Amino acid sequence: MTKLLALLALAALTTPVRAEEIHLDCGRSNQTAMVDVDTGRQFLQIMWGEGVAEEYKDGDSYISGPDKFGRKEKVVYVMSVDRSFITFGTDRLCMEDGAKKCAEQHVRNTLDVGRGEMKYNNGDEVAVLACHPAPPGRRF
Repeated sequence: MTKLLALLALAALTTPVRAEEIHLDCGRSNQTAMVDVDTGRQFLQIMWGEGVAEEYKDGDSYISGPDKFGRKEKVVYVMSVDRSFITFGTDRLCMEDGAKKCAEQHVRNTLDVGRGEMKYNNGDEVAVLACHPAPPGRRF
């Protein structure tokens, strides 16, 4: 029975992304995350083990209020799917300099469903998390 489950999990990870919804559990030694993707809506959400949630919907954006240095930015979410490889992140575009000069920033994270791996840039490092299919029944 465990061989069958392992075979099914491997098949789910190596199947190209065709499904509308993909649900994965990812983790490394000190961090866990539930990752849910809707390929039709170009939408990805992450629920970190600490309870923090993130959402990436391609093209969504907001204007950040001035930070402590008076800088204002437009933050644009990006998300794209190429077979079983998903790229997601943010573009921070300068709108107004303050006491410190504003610098544009483009952050890209990847989710390789085929390899069962998510690479996430948390600012200090690029965390590599191993991913496997979530238990049946999880939905948006």
